[in-house]
Amino acid sequence: MRLAKLAYDQLSDAQKSAWDAVVAGPRKKMHGPFFIWLHSPELLSRGEKLGLYARFHSSLPPRLSELCILIMASHWKCAGEWVDHAPIARSQGVDADALEALRLARPAKFGQADESAVYELAQELLATREVADATYAKAVAALGERGVLDVVAVLGYYSLIAMSMKTFAQLPEGAPNPFADR
Repeated sequence: MRLAKLAYDQLSDAQKSAWDAVVAGPRKKMHGPFFIWLHSPELLSRGEKLGLYARFHSSLPPRLSELCILIMASHWKCAGEWVDHAPIARSQGVDADALEALRLARPAKFGQADESAVYELAQELLATREVADATYAKAVAALGERGVLDVVAVLGYYSLIAMSMKTFAQLPEGAPNPFADR
């Protein structure tokens, strides 16, 4: 890890305040990218709030939020996010075979229309940096306009997380890299 993992007793008052806000919320603990962002307590404070929306309060059902998270984890080959979120996605009913294809960067086939719409929108946006009218229309039909906006928000937030974890070389402790075979 390129940045020191700070312990609570090493923190400034601003860092302690940011830490306390994280552990008081639904996450209940400091983990993953938050240890990176803790080096900038304002980034942690603001980023964690966006994360609360992206993960827990958007219009998307948890199953689709988890799919968005895994799409970004696969795109960035971000082991920590994959290790944390793949079991959650499976428990939410996301097809394990489709997730395995996603992990391997192979075309994934999702059985539910909303999952397919999320996957196709994200893949097109990531590959071409554009969203065709037909792809957008399919996503709106499956998710509504607010749902499409929230897909983009979750993708963007988890891209920030992945970039943070990749830049500062944070890997999950003791876990194998799920992308070692790519």
